[in-house]
Amino acid sequence: MTETYRIARLPIRLRGYIAPDTRSQFEGYVEPGRYYVLEEKRNFPNPDTDYVRLEVPTLTALDSWICSRWRTQKYAELRDEEKPPPAPRISFKDDPLAIPEDRLVTLLENFKSYRYDLDQARYPWPLPGIQLPLAPPQTNNCCTFVEALVVKAFADEHGQTLEWNPTRHRQMMIVSTEDFFSPVTAAIESGMGLHAPSADVPPHPWTLIQGWRNQWRSGHTFLIVDHHSDTDKVLILESNSAYGLDGVGYRGIGMLRDKGLRPPAQWWKLEDVWTWRRVQSTYLFRQQAWLKVKNRTLSGLEGATS
Repeated sequence: MTETYRIARLPIRLRGYIAPDTRSQFEGYVEPGRYYVLEEKRNFPNPDTDYVRLEVPTLTALDSWICSRWRTQKYAELRDEEKPPPAPRISFKDDPLAIPEDRLVTLLENFKSYRYDLDQARYPWPLPGIQLPLAPPQTNNCCTFVEALVVKAFADEHGQTLEWNPTRHRQMMIVSTEDFFSPVTAAIESGMGLHAPSADVPPHPWTLIQGWRNQWRSGHTFLIVDHHSDTDKVLILESNSAYGLDGVGYRGIGMLRDKGLRPPAQWWKLEDVWTWRRVQSTYLFRQQAWLKVKNRTLSGLEGATS
C-alpha cells in the first residue's frame, strides 16, 4: 500500500500557538509554505473553527497549532500526498563530465581547520577563471565551501573542459535577485549536475541544495551526500555555525576536525541526524542539483558504489 502524508499549504504567514486555541501561548509565526500535518481538530472547539498541528522545525517546540479555518474563511489548504519513492541511483559511469567521489573526499582534508565566518570567507585554493580571497585566515561560509570543494574537484578532473568564470561565481554567491537558486543553476549550467525531477523528490547521492527558510531570507547552500530511504535520514555536509558546527562538518554528527572525513558507520541510526522531511519543513523554498559523482562509497549505503 502506498504511504501518504497529510500536507498543509499556507499562502500567508499565520500565528502559531502551543494549543488549538488562539488564546493560548503564542509560539511564533509559521511562514507561508508546505508543512506536514501532525494532528487535526475539525469543528473545534465549536463549528466555527478548525485547527491543525504542523511540523515546524524552525520553532523551538518543532511543532505548532494554527487556526486553519474560521467560519467560511480557510487559511490553509489540506490534502494527502503520496510519499515519493527513493530517487533512482544514477551511476554516472558513462558520463564524460562525472568525477570519482575520491576527488571530493581527498579535498575535504583541507577544510578541517576552517571556522565559519559569514562575512570574512576565504578559499583554500584558486579556482579557474576568477580572482578569490585566499586563506589565511581559514574561514568560510556555506556558499564558499560548496564552491571551493565542488568546483576544485571538477576542475582537477577535467581541466578547461569545466567552464568556470565570474558569472558562475556570482551565481554561487547569489548576488542577483533574479535567481534565488543560482548555486543550483550554476551547477547545472556548468555541466556538473542535473536537474532534479522536483524540489520535493528525495535527494540523490551528492545533491547540491539551495534552501530558504522563508521568501527570501535565511538562505543556506549545502550538500547532501546521501539519503537513507528506510529512515529518511540525510547525510548533510556543510559549513555552518549552527547544529553543533563551527566550520565544515556533517549536520548532527560533528566537525571534520573532530570526527574525521568519513561519517560514522550506520550514521542513519544517530538521533541528531536530520531527515529529508525535516529539511523540507525547514527550508520551505529550495531547489536541488544532482552532482555527477561516480564510484561512491563515502556514505556506506548499499548500492552507492554502483
